[in-house]
Amino acid sequence: MKLRNATIIVCLVDAAVWIFVAFATFMSGSDAATKGLDEGAGLIVTALFLVTGAPSLALVLLGRAPKTALTLALAFPAAFVVLFVAAVIAFARP
Repeated sequence: MKLRNATIIVCLVDAAVWIFVAFATFMSGSDAATKGLDEGAGLIVTALFLVTGAPSLALVLLGRAPKTALTLALAFPAAFVVLFVAAVIAFARP
């Protein structure tokens, strides 16, 4: 598989995850006391996608810097996992 095709696939998966998580957090029917946390998580995921996934997609569609585009595309899920684990640890503490 070519680097460009792999990057496009990763970018599309990034975009799908971003849409799913952002929709789930902004449209959650959670308690009013935790609604702000849900919206904050949606904003963080959106900002993360705008910093990593969107530039990666732009680079690959323009045909420029394929290694950088793949690195940015892979940075989104890596950072998402790190932030998710950090949130779980932060909220699991008594």
